[in-house]
Amino acid sequence: MILTDAYASLDNFLPGLQEKLASQNFSDNEAEHSPIISWFKECGGCRLMVKKCYGGVELTPWQGVLVQLGLGALSPSLAIGAGMHQFSIATLQEMAKTSTGLESLLLEAIAKNDLLVSSAFSEGSASKSILKSQIIAKPCGKGFIVTGTKKPCSLAHDMDLLTASVRVEPEDADPYFAVALIHKGNEGVNVEPFWGANFLKASQSEAVQLNEVYVPHSMLVNVDENMAYHAHICGFVWFELLTTASYLGMVYGLVEEAIKRGRLCEQDKVAAYIKLDTGALALKAITYDMHDQTQDTLSQVLACRYHLQEVLTQVTAQVMEKVGGLNYIGDSYFSSIAQTIHAFNFHPPSKHSMLAPLAAYYDNQPLVMV
Repeated sequence: MILTDAYASLDNFLPGLQEKLASQNFSDNEAEHSPIISWFKECGGCRLMVKKCYGGVELTPWQGVLVQLGLGALSPSLAIGAGMHQFSIATLQEMAKTSTGLESLLLEAIAKNDLLVSSAFSEGSASKSILKSQIIAKPCGKGFIVTGTKKPCSLAHDMDLLTASVRVEPEDADPYFAVALIHKGNEGVNVEPFWGANFLKASQSEAVQLNEVYVPHSMLVNVDENMAYHAHICGFVWFELLTTASYLGMVYGLVEEAIKRGRLCEQDKVAAYIKLDTGALALKAITYDMHDQTQDTLSQVLACRYHLQEVLTQVTAQVMEKVGGLNYIGDSYFSSIAQTIHAFNFHPPSKHSMLAPLAAYYDNQPLVMV
């Protein structure tokens, strides 16, 4: 069974984490000041996706998906936070293929010291391109002054490093794209409250404000336009894959909980698992074809994600009907999961924003991210 494999993956790659999560109830795990992100670090989560050549564990894509499925089933907030870290690692490793060495050194440090990395890449603001950063870097002496805001930014409190796409604006040249690597302790890095929803609070998805943060030349990587676009494509493949696995895991967990409480008959149980397993197997097929992430890979994972948005909403509604109103009202778990599943629709890029690009792609034109 896929969920059983997911739990086994957690025990194998994050030993002790399931026991820690079981040591307190669901609402405490998901609360604002929950220790779950720290537990993830303590159990070795930071190095899972880092390649062995940098000192990491180097999970396969399917192993990474199984871990996210397991995390989603046990702790939605942790799945979202962990997924952001793993997405950041995947992006750094893609950049390291053509880098001057900084990314490689950082990846080694991340694996050795269990550093948690958050991301200020795609802002996803209304009417703004997710590929064009609103964070500005201006040359200053032997470095740059970086200003901007990323909200929401998961892992805002516990992150050790922030990777941020920036728009460099020289005084006497055209702006260009770069990636800044910023230590959380740098002066001018501030975390402000942002997440007002009563779910996913433990993912630490707050506003990270960069107020004239000094970044030395050595911590800012110039990326040419072609490489930047390819890095974004690869990054989005990983982001969509891990995010989809996280929400799929949440609904697996919901079905499991409903079964434990005797709320689903055999027919209900089988119907739910058929839909969820079909989605998981689609993700598995994608992971076995990820040696070279291309536009085709991205279109496939987007198709899987957008399809599962509908499937997970449907399964959640059907299970909630069987769970009943008294359980929904009396147990914060059910109401929290029901609300959380809707957040799946809001992760970039939204289905609506990609309708025209996907329509063009299905007419054998290049897939253009917006």
